[in-house]
Amino acid sequence: MPANLDTSALGMPVEVGAIGKELKKLWESTGGTQTRASLINFAVYFRGLAGSAENTAFISEFTRQHACRALLICHEPESEEAKVSAFINAHCHLTRAGAKQICCEQVSLLFEGKTTGRIANTIFANLDSDLPLYLWWQGEFPEQIDKTLWARVDRLIFDSQSWANPKEQFRRLCASLDGTQASLVLCDLNWARSLHLRQALALMFDHEENLAVLDGLHTIGISHAPGNRSTALLLTSWFAAQLRLTQPKQEDDEFTFTGPKGQRVRVTFTAEAGRSISVCELRGKTGSVRVYRDQQGDFFRVEVRLANGCIYNHLLPAGSNATTSLLLWEIGGGSRHKVYHRALEIIDTLL
Repeated sequence: MPANLDTSALGMPVEVGAIGKELKKLWESTGGTQTRASLINFAVYFRGLAGSAENTAFISEFTRQHACRALLICHEPESEEAKVSAFINAHCHLTRAGAKQICCEQVSLLFEGKTTGRIANTIFANLDSDLPLYLWWQGEFPEQIDKTLWARVDRLIFDSQSWANPKEQFRRLCASLDGTQASLVLCDLNWARSLHLRQALALMFDHEENLAVLDGLHTIGISHAPGNRSTALLLTSWFAAQLRLTQPKQEDDEFTFTGPKGQRVRVTFTAEAGRSISVCELRGKTGSVRVYRDQQGDFFRVEVRLANGCIYNHLLPAGSNATTSLLLWEIGGGSRHKVYHRALEIIDTLL
């Protein structure tokens, strides 16, 4: 291991083949004052040791709400020597009664050099029994993805907002999923960023009198933060999937779709300062529905204007776009994301 690699944040070094034995010794040394808890296996893949301290701090906070065995998979592909190193750690929190500490294990694996082929097998060998495996893949997918890695993963978490070339990344991901288990759930944090906005919009059309806006829909306007164009594209894919819009044609920051009745529907983008998606407005022949964040960003204000002169205003939660909040949602209460799969088929035509 190069001398300039600081592994102090990863925990106590152990032999890779002795991880289970060393964890057992760790718990035996507590004298029964600490109880090990685990409901899932939660793995985090990242490149470069610079992320080890941040991810360890996240795991420490995460285990306050979710009991798990955490596996940090740090990859240093530029190292000259091909080597795998292991470290163990524990995150303990007092119970509400304060009598005993509940602890979760952290196993950190450092892969140096060309060891990609060993990553999947090493992870599988150190899972906590047959508990579900959630994998958070940070950054971009490599050109060659080891498909065997998906074999045991129940939820694959990633963030398409961070990708420099989303079109290529989506294609790599979809190609790697060919033939994998049907139960694998894709969890795009960039998709989760628009969750509360999509819920607010859908809720408006639970009212029968508002459905006429969709029947005569001709324009969808989306205002997004400069770094969130990909979030706006995913939202556009959602509209296309739900409203059966097809044949997209792009000109600058505007898309034109064909609706199910042959009508033309324009989707326009505007980049402006704000949080993720700041405004979304649907305009039709019989009225409009406008959703926008309030100044504090904690709520969505919704204004419905109908051709008959009626105006309705609503206040709905906007949720948090912080990565930690999005991740906790995906792990604690995320859905199967069937709609995301439909949107995924469309976004390739928009990128």
